[in-house]
Amino acid sequence: MNIVFDVIVNGKMTETIRPNKSRISELQTFIAEESVNLIRKYGNNVYLSRRVEY
Repeated sequence: MNIVFDVIVNGKMTETIRPNKSRISELQTFIAEESVNLIRKYGNNVYLSRRVEY
């Protein structure tokens, strides 16, 4: 079971981010770092959707 994040830009899914670890504290720092990079890459209209892969 893995937690993954879909990157949605302007209503369309553009990519999926798969963190290496699934501990909550590590996910928070990972998403904080990645969100800065995604805003630089795609602009301000970025939404992350979390889901679980089995």
